[in-house]
Amino acid sequence: MVQITEALIRKRAEHNEGLIFSLEEISLHQSDIEKIEHIDKWCRDLKILYLQSNLIDRIENVSKLKQLEYLNLALNNIQKVENLEKCENLSKLDLTVNFIAELTSIESLRKNEFLREMYMTGNPSSKFDHYREFVVGTLPQLQRLDGIDITNTERLDAIQNLDQIRKSIVWQQEDYFIKEKKKKEGSGGRWYTDIGAEGTATIEEVDNGECDKKKDKDSFWNTPVDYTPESRKEIHAKLEEERLEREEAQGKVRTNKVPKRETVLERDGKRFNMNQGKWPFVLDDTSDSRQITLEVGVPKYLSTHNIDMDVQPTYVKIVAEGRTFQLTLPVEVCPDTSTCQRSQMTGKLLVTMPTLSQQWQSTNPVAKPSFREENSKFLKEKQNKKKDNFLEFDDAKTKSDLDFSNIVNSAKSVPLAAKTRPVAKVKAIPDDFEDDPDVPPLM
Repeated sequence: MVQITEALIRKRAEHNEGLIFSLEEISLHQSDIEKIEHIDKWCRDLKILYLQSNLIDRIENVSKLKQLEYLNLALNNIQKVENLEKCENLSKLDLTVNFIAELTSIESLRKNEFLREMYMTGNPSSKFDHYREFVVGTLPQLQRLDGIDITNTERLDAIQNLDQIRKSIVWQQEDYFIKEKKKKEGSGGRWYTDIGAEGTATIEEVDNGECDKKKDKDSFWNTPVDYTPESRKEIHAKLEEERLEREEAQGKVRTNKVPKRETVLERDGKRFNMNQGKWPFVLDDTSDSRQITLEVGVPKYLSTHNIDMDVQPTYVKIVAEGRTFQLTLPVEVCPDTSTCQRSQMTGKLLVTMPTLSQQWQSTNPVAKPSFREENSKFLKEKQNKKKDNFLEFDDAKTKSDLDFSNIVNSAKSVPLAAKTRPVAKVKAIPDDFEDDPDVPPLM
């Protein structure tokens, strides 16, 4: 029995970068699933769900998918339509080739107001008389049934005669259940759950069975049986058994083929470059001679716990999701001092690997200056900045052409006698001047 697990959903959600909570479409077809589970909890925003070609017996655990618009359950073992009332946005339902004989179970879809298209071809109920009229009258919101458009006239006639048609449908489905019960009683009441429970065989029976194993296989596949949920599961169990026998036989057969190893070595011991995940990467060994940087674009939403990192002197190896990334390095590096970081925005890995030559240079330590030496050096630099800076000129050229040194006399060349203060001149008072006492004196 195959169960719906988180790993299975993430594997089928590669188009959404493995993100589950925002998933809107997923395909789980041909996976031998027998039960619908966990999807309504993990994928609440799901709009399209493909579950065709499985072994599902019942429609369940989909009531929380409020955004679901298309549900494909073709080629399964469903015998009744149920648990779809709360899928409010359901507009298309595919139940092709199932075992739905209880046609009155579609009455539970009356609350799905947006249901416009439904397929029920290949079900036992599709062979009932007035099957189409009953479905159209019971679900008037339908616009297309089994790929054929529903006309207004057909819908009105079906609604008017719905009571009589329903009685006929109930009688036919009860008659079908009685016939199926008689078939099972006539075959010894063997159900698909009784497969493999025939009892313990003796040694002679086992020997005879091994001799006639090929005949038994031919008789199993050539014997006609009714198409029932039990026969479908029996066929799948037989296919699985034959597959296991083939794998066991292949394991016992000796072949000359050399098994493929995860890391392939050349004859001289060097490792091959390999990128099984086809992840983009950038190797930078030119911008800085002291170290080599490697950037690898692993899946963004891959958990860091699932990434295995290994740095060796001549190569680097990354294993994630069972896929190997291996790259040989142009020079030897120091694994002990290498670091690996991962971006929270892009999910890329950044590996920094110091080269071996840089490691040897760093082994000769340089004496660091003391605090007093650094402080005195800082003060000297500060004093030098305060000094005036003069333009430099060539004395030889200036003396040959013009002498600018005597343009302004310096203070030393001027004698002391010349350094006298200027005396203010006093104007003579005229004879006709009269002093008016009312006029204030000039300051």
